[in-house]
Amino acid sequence: MRKHKIDVTVEDSSIVVQPESLLMTLDDEVQWAGKNERKFSIEFEGVGPFQSRQLPHTMATMGQQARTRGRFKYTVVSDENPGLRLDPVIIVDPPPSGGIE
Repeated sequence: MRKHKIDVTVEDSSIVVQPESLLMTLDDEVQWAGKNERKFSIEFEGVGPFQSRQLPHTMATMGQQARTRGRFKYTVVSDENPGLRLDPVIIVDPPPSGGIE
């Protein structure tokens, strides 16, 4: 299992996410990490790839493993200012069938 980290910086008028898109497999785990003290939540369009469509800050900052494949647009929402949003992407592909990653 590979572990991925998405860095999130919430400022007064912007949100920065690195990387802006993530390619992962069903075997991988992802965690959003705040780069400052400002909290955020994650909301997926539709069902989303994880256990819940909405991940509050406490869930988003813990490891999440996808349950389904596909391309998923999600929104990072500032807890302080819910009107402040950013829409990155997660792509979940099948795990490699062997060989070197």
